[in-house]
Amino acid sequence: MRVLIAFMLLFGVLFSSELKIATYNVENLFDDKISGSEYADFKSNRWNSAKYNQKLQKIARVLKELDADIIALNEIENQNVIEKLADLSGYKYYKFATTKGAPVGLGLLSRYRISDSRVYIVPNVKTRPILMSRVEFDGYSVEFFVAHFPAAKNPLKSRISAADTMKKAVKNSKNGVILGDLNSNYGYKFLLNDLDEWTNLWEFVPASQRSSYKNGKSAIDHIILSSDLMDGNLRYKDGSFGVFKANFMDKSYSDHYPIYATLSTKSLFEDLPKVSINQIKSTKQRAKITGVIVYKDKNGYIICDESRRGIYIYEKNPSLSVGTKVEAVVNKIENYKGNIEVTSLSYISVDTEFKADESKYLMDKKDISIATSGDVIGDITLDISGGFAKISKDKFKIYSPNRKISDGKIAVKRAVVWNYKGQKELIIE
Repeated sequence: MRVLIAFMLLFGVLFSSELKIATYNVENLFDDKISGSEYADFKSNRWNSAKYNQKLQKIARVLKELDADIIALNEIENQNVIEKLADLSGYKYYKFATTKGAPVGLGLLSRYRISDSRVYIVPNVKTRPILMSRVEFDGYSVEFFVAHFPAAKNPLKSRISAADTMKKAVKNSKNGVILGDLNSNYGYKFLLNDLDEWTNLWEFVPASQRSSYKNGKSAIDHIILSSDLMDGNLRYKDGSFGVFKANFMDKSYSDHYPIYATLSTKSLFEDLPKVSINQIKSTKQRAKITGVIVYKDKNGYIICDESRRGIYIYEKNPSLSVGTKVEAVVNKIENYKGNIEVTSLSYISVDTEFKADESKYLMDKKDISIATSGDVIGDITLDISGGFAKISKDKFKIYSPNRKISDGKIAVKRAVVWNYKGQKELIIE
């Protein structure tokens, strides 16, 4: 099967990609260790490791079915819980925030790199903080403000203080998104009604359908977008806002439903330069590349071109196969633990029937001295001793995710050049 985005190639018009965002109050996701700040029910014998793990699995199931790229979470006990949830539901990046002695905090899960994060404390109120996390997507920086305001039973003064803290936090924000359980129903008494030039997405839902809380007709979970996300090149996708209600989600999951929406990017690529992978690895500028996938793992794949250089594309659970020819726009390149990675890529064309002569794309052993992370060496024999191989003047640590490394000579079809804790490494299949 050959896939070509012919309309775009023919007319050079707009290319779009999408970012699905969501927020979910998971209702008291406590771990199985007593720290002293838990609610009474979670200090008693009614809560244990089995119930904790069962709850984790249930929330992870919701997150997988929801399939959002970014999701804000409320009522997470601590950092360990969000780490476990991220692992179970397939998110590489996450942030968590709480206040000292608080029973629960809040966090953000992301499939895209979080480039910055900040915590805003609500002054003189015992409540959750506001977490800002900046996420890089398709060449855009999006600022997510996660909040969980005091419940309606608290003094109005405290709830207004939380709202005022949010207003200060989002002032001058570009591409800003407010998400979370704000414990304030959409309507004329909503606590953030006077937030100028921001759009609450409940606006696009009929009044009879405005509910995210299972125990009543209450729209207290919110997604609110800054004005530039309503009319810019990165914008709200019309009709994409909704409440996620899967059939399996009984009351044991949470007393809230997740809500979600989609942002769509529209960017011109016809005027972007077409460069080699060798060039883009050094310039790190937005440009078009063409190459062939020569390596794949669970977190992404490597594209090499006829310059015989390669670059790693971070894409969780990638769907394309080795041997596929790709033309794409590289939107963002980052250095992750000493390795050059593409963290945002927009496809122009994908050719799954391409018959590649692999020798045109893999680097020769004699050029290994100039290799950097993402380059792939072809047809190499390694003389391994103590988990290392000496090649030319360089010493490489040898790693394989699939087999035990033993001393002696082995021939490998391809070896990925990588950086592990500041040390040169070859990854072999």
